[in-house]
Amino acid sequence: MSEAVASRPLRLSQRSRNVSPSASLSVEARIGEMRAAGEPVISFGVGEPDFPTPEAIKEAGRQAINTNLTKYTPAGGTVVLRKAIGRQLEADTGLSYKPSQITVTNGAKESLYLAFQALCDAGDEVLVPAPYWVSYLEQIKLAEATPIIIPTDAASDFKVTAAQLALYTTPRSRIFILNSPSNPTGMVYTEAELQSIAEWARSNDVIIVTDEIYDRITFTESYARWLRVAPDLADRTIVINGLSKTFAMTGWRIGYAAGPEGAVRAMAKIQGHSTSHPSSISQHAALTAYTTDLSEEITRMVGAFQGRRDWIVAALNEIEGVSCLVPDGAFYVFPDFRGVLGRELAGGVVCQSTAQLAEYLLDQAKVGIIHGEAFGLPGYARLSYALSLDKIQEGVGRIKAALTA
Repeated sequence: MSEAVASRPLRLSQRSRNVSPSASLSVEARIGEMRAAGEPVISFGVGEPDFPTPEAIKEAGRQAINTNLTKYTPAGGTVVLRKAIGRQLEADTGLSYKPSQITVTNGAKESLYLAFQALCDAGDEVLVPAPYWVSYLEQIKLAEATPIIIPTDAASDFKVTAAQLALYTTPRSRIFILNSPSNPTGMVYTEAELQSIAEWARSNDVIIVTDEIYDRITFTESYARWLRVAPDLADRTIVINGLSKTFAMTGWRIGYAAGPEGAVRAMAKIQGHSTSHPSSISQHAALTAYTTDLSEEITRMVGAFQGRRDWIVAALNEIEGVSCLVPDGAFYVFPDFRGVLGRELAGGVVCQSTAQLAEYLLDQAKVGIIHGEAFGLPGYARLSYALSLDKIQEGVGRIKAALTA
């Protein structure tokens, strides 16, 4: 009897079966295996700055360890860190945030997860412009809500309009996700575009979740922040941000959510029964990031990204069948590969989708990209240029060779 029970396959929840694995993490896992086998793979997949964390932040982390700041902190982060984040938010938005309106999380990804869990019920709809970051859909499904995909394309610079939002809004619409600068496209909403969206929002009882994790990696004067444009909607806006991208602190896992006190309290309540809080050491380091002038380091990093962006956009546009817009922020390009699909490539291979093309490039050219299907827009692909220029140049050269019959 005991043997029969032990041999049964473990039953998984329907919730876990409904969730798809992260495409970017899956690609990186395969690339890791190939590199371990000695294959010289260049990856354009990872969304992670290749710069080191600034020395002042690293020193604060070492200090936290040496002075035994290694114990539990309050759920949702220390009050002193939340006050520092509040000061940053006031500088960004012009609005005042109390510590009780902020929860510090294990990266911005957890902030998003908590927001959907706290704000959505089964049957609620979340408006998601496509292309979208890969985890939005899965987190929405985990909250038992329904993602409503709003398609965009290169003709609209991959940005959704108020007219489109009106078309997709229903009485069940609960949340609209605004991501600017965007992952995966790098596109940035202008003040005029946000003003138009704000007019739609004022006429609809919808919560705005504004994902601003790339807010300081911009290359244009036209970048506008949601709450600077629509401060009157702060009472139904959740701001998502963190340190991972701006300060090259991806592994430190510090993000935050800020918004109406009731919503943040609900998020923190869920957080208290899951992760409790981020690492105390990372929180101490984050305090230094928010209280030290590191603008010189940030400016240097953003300048390097802009130079890489300019090179990769020009190089991709020289490949027959490939077209790439110039992004205004983040560190991604989102080129159109539809002119390559259905065409015979090196080795007689014909790819009918960008998912197949991504596999072909990894096998044939030893180059990793993330196919557009993962972001809700087939025919395109995301390439991160958060790697050295020499690697970018070699990687694009391999892509060009592989796409030439």
